Amino acid sequence: MILSRIARALKDQNWLAVGIEFVIVVLGIVIGFQVNSWSEHQAAEARALTLTESLVADLRDEQWRIAATQSYLYDVVTVGNQTLTVLEGRAELDDEQLVIGAFRSSQYYWSGIIRVTYDEIVATGAINLIRDGALREAAVEYFNSSSSSLLAEFESGPYRETFRTLVDPALHEALVRSCGEDISIAVGDFEALEAMLDFPCEIDGHDAAITRAAALIRNSDVLIPYLRRRIIEAGQNASSIGYFKDLLEEGLINQP
Repeated sequence: MILSRIARALKDQNWLAVGIEFVIVVLGIVIGFQVNSWSEHQAAEARALTLTESLVADLRDEQWRIAATQSYLYDVVTVGNQTLTVLEGRAELDDEQLVIGAFRSSQYYWSGIIRVTYDEIVATGAINLIRDGALREAAVEYFNSSSSSLLAEFESGPYRETFRTLVDPALHEALVRSCGEDISIAVGDFEALEAMLDFPCEIDGHDAAITRAAALIRNSDVLIPYLRRRIIEAGQNASSIGYFKDLLEEGLINQP
């Protein structure tokens, strides 16, 4: 329509009409570009908001996971020291509570790192959409740290391996079921972290196995030095993972 009017104006040498039509075309193009640019900006802002909210949610879940891991490790230190005093003859416990303490000293807490949003951000090159500098820097440092540091891996070791040679499988299963951590704890439930491992517990129906295990535990030549090492390593890991707790707190300081 516009092109036909321009052609007619040129034919009639109506330069004013040509100029007007040309201005209309240019304005249309400029307005179109502005509308597209505005739409792209709005889409980018919406994506930035979505990614930021999702990243914050993941990091808050990681805050809980770090707190859970640290709390668990400190529980291992506490119960490990209690068990050590008995094995070294500085305190007394009955056979059942000794076996429970020895079992809990062998335990570790594991929960996978929650990093789906960060991996999406990196894969799509959208890291600059995270406008909060403190949040962005904390996420980059946190998720680029080694998984062993973030998980405070503590599953293997001579104490854990030795303890498992001293108890009957059925007794160990009962210990896991009744005296291990509650595996149904929901992410974000900070109140549940107060006693992840250090809570009252009893084992029914395994009296003979408990008596045998307690005797083996008390008479083991290697369990005491292995337990000392276990306590030290648990304490060190709990202290080390505290760095990431502080890092996340700093990164999330401006988030609601």
